[in-house]
Amino acid sequence: MLAQVFLITLAQAEVPSMLESWEVPSFDVLDETPQVFLLTREQKRECSQLGSVCVAPGGSATIVGVEISENQPAVTVLARGTQVAAKRGLGTAGINQPWQVEMVARFKARSSSGPIIVAVFDRDDPESIVHKEAKVLWNVSMSPGRDLGMRFLLSPDDGFEPSHTYLVRVVQTQDVRDRVLAEGNVHLE
Repeated sequence: MLAQVFLITLAQAEVPSMLESWEVPSFDVLDETPQVFLLTREQKRECSQLGSVCVAPGGSATIVGVEISENQPAVTVLARGTQVAAKRGLGTAGINQPWQVEMVARFKARSSSGPIIVAVFDRDDPESIVHKEAKVLWNVSMSPGRDLGMRFLLSPDDGFEPSHTYLVRVVQTQDVRDRVLAEGNVHLE
């Protein structure tokens, strides 16, 4: 009964006018700091290929699809949207609305001790990949393991654009060379 009263109160609450339609108060955490999480058996089964990065929506303001091309492998598509219950929400994405991403990385081999770097590169700019000039990169401290789960935002403020494909690469530096643990593509709309 208390839960129903709480939910009804939440549904009737006014949305402050300074919030964007996708920033409606909810149970999603809209923080710019990536969150690392442990993978479930189901997540490991869904992203079973070793050396791959699988992406999914990391919150209710992002939806998932798949782009299928005749000459290339299928690519996950993440599209921005608004929460359906948003007061005065039109269902369209704001120009500065970030994509909410949940990443599951299954490593080719067990990582060693030391930091792991998660980098996101623009596939439309191959030189940035060669020169290791990522749009964003995060340093993750974790115990040696075979996988990594992470939730993060890809924001237009950081240069992410709709209709672009991005390479998500998880690497670990050993001695002086980078060891690619996993990678995958995501297309943003």
